[in-house]
Order: sequence, then C-alpha cells, then structure tokens
Amino acid sequence: MTKTHMRLVLAIAAVATALLAVGVGSAAGHGGRGGIGHVGTSALVNAAASQLNVTSAKLKGAILDAALARVDDALADEDISASDAADLKEEARDNLIVAYSLSRASVVASKLGVTTTKLNDGFRAARKALILKKIDAAAAAGDITAEQATELKSRLDKATLPGYKAGGLGVGGFRGHGYRR
Repeated sequence: MTKTHMRLVLAIAAVATALLAVGVGSAAGHGGRGGIGHVGTSALVNAAASQLNVTSAKLKGAILDAALARVDDALADEDISASDAADLKEEARDNLIVAYSLSRASVVASKLGVTTTKLNDGFRAARKALILKKIDAAAAAGDITAEQATELKSRLDKATLPGYKAGGLGVGGFRGHGYRR
C-alpha cells in the first residue's frame, strides 16, 4: 500500500468517525437515519453474522483482526508512523465503522474460515433482509403505500446488492423522494 493510499484510508476513517458523531445527533433529532435503503454498519454486521451462521462477536472480531492486520501492514511498509498506527488501532477497537472501513473481505473471510464468496453472499442476503424489513415497517407505519412497497420490493429483487464492502452502506434508488421516513 502506498503512503498516499494509506493517508486516504486514514482520512476516510476520520471522516467516517466524524459523520457517525454528526449522524447520531441528527438521527436522534429527526427520528432516524437515511432512507429505506440505508443500512447501518452495526445492523448489517449483526444480520450478516446470522446469515453466515456465526455469532456477531465472532464476525466483529474477524473484522477487527482484519483492520489491525491492515494497519500492521501499513506500518511494516512504513506508510504510517508507529504513533499513527497506534491511534488507528485504538480507533478501530472503539469503532466498528472504522474497523469495517479498514478491513479487507478476504482477510475477514479467512478469519471466519469461509470463502470470500460466502462472506459476500452473506452480506448481500443481510442487506436485502434489512431493506425488506424497512420497507415493511414504512408500509405498516403509513409512510408509503402498499403499491409503493410492492414497487420497492420489486426493485430490490432486481438490484445487485453489494457484498461485504460497498461504496456506501445504502442502496441507490431506495432513498429517493417520497420514500424517506
């Protein structure tokens, strides 16, 4: 990993931490975060653990181990200082979002004793289950009509959901106007 790439990863981790702090405050003030397609990291990891037939603690441990290994690799490559590595490891231990963002799917899969394909499939199934639950809840609360719920479920069935890692944790097209909670 190049120094530039590691700096980018560190910056992303810092931004994720800051957004989490702001997002939690905003969520409390507005009754929730994101739209129907938004899937939070903790909920996603817990649901994926169930899909993978492992405990949440085991999956979270594998994610943390993968994140710490990536920091160790960057330190060994002299891409980051020992002080930065220590700070990043502490942040990863304290914040699942940071650990998740630093981890690699292949390392997490290896720590769990599964293939990367199985890990990705488990996360895809977890994302779908969580989004379906949100659609059903929005329909039950009257936030969307039954017709809208059916349309969203149809779109979800056709969507290619990300596996372990995604550019974002939401699903494009499900956070549009009229479907926010």
